[in-house]
Amino acid sequence: MLLTKAPAKSARAFALLAARARRLPSPEHPLHGRRRLPPPLPENIICFQRRNAAELNRPSQGRALHHRHVLIVPLQGAATVCVDDCTHSLHPGKGLVVLPYQFHHYTRTSNRRILWLFVTFEYAQGVTLEPLRNTTFNVSAAMADELRELLKDQRSLSEGGLPELRLALLLSQLTPPPAPGDATTGAGYAEKVIALKVNNEMQRRRPLAPTIRELASQLGMSQSHLRARFAASCGVSLGRHMRGLRLERACGLLRMSSKRVSEIAEQCGYGSVYSFSRAFHAAYGLSPRAYRNQMADAGAPRAEG
Repeated sequence: MLLTKAPAKSARAFALLAARARRLPSPEHPLHGRRRLPPPLPENIICFQRRNAAELNRPSQGRALHHRHVLIVPLQGAATVCVDDCTHSLHPGKGLVVLPYQFHHYTRTSNRRILWLFVTFEYAQGVTLEPLRNTTFNVSAAMADELRELLKDQRSLSEGGLPELRLALLLSQLTPPPAPGDATTGAGYAEKVIALKVNNEMQRRRPLAPTIRELASQLGMSQSHLRARFAASCGVSLGRHMRGLRLERACGLLRMSSKRVSEIAEQCGYGSVYSFSRAFHAAYGLSPRAYRNQMADAGAPRAEG
């Protein structure tokens, strides 16, 4: 009898394993396997918490915009997360992943005392998380256990790669498997990450506003080729995207900081208040000052001091 000494509790597990093993082939050369490139793992993981609702928008420099992924898991207290043009009500049991270069801030907190877990990370294979864009997910008990183990490994400063492996497994549970032919390497992958490369370069040069010529030179391609690839990948022209990033950042600073309009213009790469006001009015139909007043009347969060 197979595995007669196995505990009764494990008998079914061993039986299923045996059934699966019987389906395996018997190769002539068992020492010759099939090599696969190891998949990239999340890197530079940072885990932290916020216990006060006022800390959610810290640092108070307008709506957050950066190159990292942000996994948000509320454990106590509720609030609304504004991501790009979408709003998401988060509470214990409901999580969200903010992708790189998504503008985001927090509002409508249920109370001042909260406990929210944040896991931020860099991920070369980040395009596989696109299905999570602007989509909340349910935090199961099993996921909570995995997060607890992740925090334990991270706190112990494990050098064996366990936090990265745990996070990769957790993320794989949140995203569907890639469809046949949906390659994450080669030309298809390059098209998907062109926006990330552009955004990385714009972020690196802030507060200066790079020209398309400078971006193309940095990315090793002609201006026309960069424009064509970006439009094909993102469905919007590169120039419009660059203007949108600068103006969206200006909106966050107007809404959430007490900086003067002239300071915000300079911080967003405009050479003068006039050029900033003209671009802002063309995009939103009102002046920066009028926008700030409108947001204040609507109760938008504002940085203290």
